[in-house]
Amino acid sequence: MDFTTIAVFIKDFMATVLTLLMMMSPAFGSSEITYTAEKPEEVIMSFSAVSDIHVESNNPKPYGVFYNVLEGLKSGADNDAVVFLGDNTMNGQTIENIFFFSAVRAMKPAEKIFVALGNHDIGNGEGDYEKFRSEYILNNRFYLGNDINKPYYYEELNGCYMIFLASEDLAVNDCFMTEAQLLWLEGVLDEAEAKGSNIFVFNHHPLYQLTGVERDALAELLNDYDNLLYLYGHTHKEIDADSFGVQGGVKTINVPRATAEGNGVVVEVYEDEILVRGRNFVSNEWIEGLTYTY
Repeated sequence: MDFTTIAVFIKDFMATVLTLLMMMSPAFGSSEITYTAEKPEEVIMSFSAVSDIHVESNNPKPYGVFYNVLEGLKSGADNDAVVFLGDNTMNGQTIENIFFFSAVRAMKPAEKIFVALGNHDIGNGEGDYEKFRSEYILNNRFYLGNDINKPYYYEELNGCYMIFLASEDLAVNDCFMTEAQLLWLEGVLDEAEAKGSNIFVFNHHPLYQLTGVERDALAELLNDYDNLLYLYGHTHKEIDADSFGVQGGVKTINVPRATAEGNGVVVEVYEDEILVRGRNFVSNEWIEGLTYTY
């Protein structure tokens, strides 16, 4: 039995164990529907987004909140997808990844799950980037069925483009992007624009925390396209009116740390508008005053 076979066996075993443990909870899989799209009969695509879960091997505190967040996400009647915006783990450790991805697979809060790569998922500036990168790709394939071969990728969902960017080197407060990633991104954006599609770009880092290429390159590129929203995490800033803004001509949304207060956003795509609403996935309530139309 080679190393890869052993690694897959261990991952599958741990996933099964965690699934069984979660199934022992009376609440497992029994989430009641607590939120729907504002116009369920007209919604084209809807997804919920949270960020900065920070599963940590030696700190059990986030686990309970994470479970409650998953329960809240699962209760969305019209969710086509759930997006995790990076810093899913605290240190990028294998055991932390197993706990995170196993819990997500076990709960399956939506039919489609997307997971971005954050700086803590690549060791927060320390370690072997290639190891972190390989494990991220393997976990996406193994647990979520996302057939990716790079840390940046895209998928079409109900006619919308879901584009995920990623740092290509160790990082803390920046995102290292190569010219190759920017050229790839431009090609995907051109394809989406030619189809008249709505475009959602996801990256763990804010728009201007960029290295490797010219600092303003990403903003300047994204600013050339209509019907585009850029969602990011990293800052841990609690959600408020300032979380919804425009940077360099690009419409941006700063998604808070979900395991702090349980907050995130729900995005609904309609024929003539995009509706974004702040939601607390632990209390299962909409956040008053945080509804925006694009």
